[in-house]
Amino acid sequence: MACLALGALTACSSSGSAGATGSAGPAGSTAPAGGTGSTGASAPAADGAGQGGTKLAPKEALLASAAVMDKAGSAKLTVKGGETDGTADYVWTSPSSFLLTSKTEGKDVNVLFTNDQMYIGATPEMAAVAQGKKWMVISTKDAAGADSAEAGSFAAMMQLMNPSVQLTAAAPTATLVGTETVAGQSATHYRSELKVDDQVAKMQLDPALKAQVLAELKKKGGTATVDLWINAKGELVQQSSVDPTAETGDATNVVTYAQLGSVKATPAPAASEVFSLSDLLQQ
Repeated sequence: MACLALGALTACSSSGSAGATGSAGPAGSTAPAGGTGSTGASAPAADGAGQGGTKLAPKEALLASAAVMDKAGSAKLTVKGGETDGTADYVWTSPSSFLLTSKTEGKDVNVLFTNDQMYIGATPEMAAVAQGKKWMVISTKDAAGADSAEAGSFAAMMQLMNPSVQLTAAAPTATLVGTETVAGQSATHYRSELKVDDQVAKMQLDPALKAQVLAELKKKGGTATVDLWINAKGELVQQSSVDPTAETGDATNVVTYAQLGSVKATPAPAASEVFSLSDLLQQ
């Protein structure tokens, strides 16, 4: 998932590029323990039990969950499969931020996306060359003024983990799969086949990045399948979808949400801590 980001990192270091590859189970498999926290927000039981004991249809259940997750605004994420195993602090309400920590060659690698800007945590070797600076900025534009592929891919990944975006986009075509146990709790499993255009239309990005994200996602085709698990509080516990940034195959990402509403936005690093790839090349 973060292979392009990590590729940019390893391209300017002496080590080879080797991402940490997770093995995502099939949709509906039991996830690692670590349930969601309570936000105090509640939907009319998005797992199917509505007010007065009535059952919510899949579309209404997903829209109710989207409202719960929108109110929560943030979560701790566990990401498995595709190109990455890692964890993330994600704030999807303004001011939004996404701080991903994953393993490559046995070392932690941090990638931060905030204010439509992408930063990669420097390895000790890179920091030494960069005069101790800790973050390499990946501009949303390349030297010719064209959109940056790395930033666009990471923005796509981040938005696909935005629960409000996914639930709202998936709602119109959602179908009920069944009740399963994920992250140590009972949850209702829904599946949706959605058009990529509709999915991207819900994303909270500036027009230039949104156009690039659409191009990235369409490389995998015009439609996408997403699986969503919602607990009795209307909270999204887990989602599973094809990784749009994987270089080969149909790698699947499984994302588990926990500690809803507890994460604070990660600020952009200070200018004194930031360097660019061109800065390194000039050393």
